[in-house]
This record gives sequence, C-alpha cells and structure tokens, in this order.
Amino acid sequence: MSKIKNFLIKYKFQIILTVIFIISIISIYIQDKDRKASFSINSAKIEKSDSKIGVYISGEIKKEGVYYLDKDSRIANLIDIAGGVTDKADVSKINPAQKLNDSDKVVIPAKKETSGEEVVEIDEESDEINVNSSSSSSDKVNINSATKSELMTLNGIGDATATKIINYRKTNTFKEIEDIMNVPGIGESKFNNIKDDICV
Repeated sequence: MSKIKNFLIKYKFQIILTVIFIISIISIYIQDKDRKASFSINSAKIEKSDSKIGVYISGEIKKEGVYYLDKDSRIANLIDIAGGVTDKADVSKINPAQKLNDSDKVVIPAKKETSGEEVVEIDEESDEINVNSSSSSSDKVNINSATKSELMTLNGIGDATATKIINYRKTNTFKEIEDIMNVPGIGESKFNNIKDDICV
C-alpha cells in the first residue's frame, strides 16, 4: 500500500496530465459526434428547402408578401395562396398559366380608369408618359411603352431588370421583340419565358 502511495506522490503530476488528456480526447470525440449529427439535420433542412421556390407578390392582391411554393408552380397557384386578387385587379393583364421561378416578383396591376378614347399613364420613376387606346384588345405588354409596373408583371422581370429596359428605351427603340435581349440581364432563356407576353 505504501508503494502505491509513494508511486502516486512521485508521479502525481504525470497522472493528472494523463487524466486531463484522456478527458480532453473524450470531450473532443463527443463534440465531433454532435457536430456531425447537427450537420446531418441541417443538410436535411436544406434539401427540403431546395424543393421550394420563394416568390414575392404585391399590387392588387389580398395578402401581399413572400410565399414558398413547389417548383413548377404557376401564377394561379401563387394567387390562390395569397388569398386571391382584389376587386381593383386588372385580370386581363394576368397570365395564370405563367410558370414561376425562384426569386420572382409578381405585381398584380390595377384597372385603369378611362374617361374617353385614351388612357394616359404617367410613370413617375422613369418620367415617361404612355398613351394607350382604351379600345386595344391586346393582353401583351408593349415593351416600347409599358410602365415599370407593367414590365414587372412579366415572368422573371423584377425591379432592376424593368429599370434596365426603361433606361435602354431612352436611347433605343425595340423594333422587334427579340431586341429586348440587347438589354443587360435578359438572355435567351429569360426571353423565351416572356416572348409570348410581349409586343412592340
């Protein structure tokens, strides 16, 4: 017994260091295991989130805001989730079958009040005045005269891209719809998404 006691007294610092080392190894192992479990849980959340797209809707809609929908969702699905359009909404400007993409911004336009043969619109942000005949039956957006809000009703055209289109128009005229691809940020893929909804 005295030998053990003497041994413990003689090597007590080495024994303490060894115990501390063993405890540290065990602690690191447990923490590493917890991190792996946490990463696994977060990865599952990311995979679940990747199956959704986030879309913002505003304008003449009952519940404005950001909504998360399944991929391949259409504007009709978004409007339904957002509570439907208001009585002031111009539904003739909406393509309910239009496919949505992640980060899209959808603006539901209001009906224009007509008092005569023409409708005069003033776009305060671009200082443009657009005059449209009230007898026009076209549902397409005229990229030469559309206001910023009207441009933003197009699939994939957000605030920044609509501004680029308006800035481009200040020095250029769209002679055919394909010319819109001259606007920075609008490539062939985005053009294919909007070509059926625009005119010149």
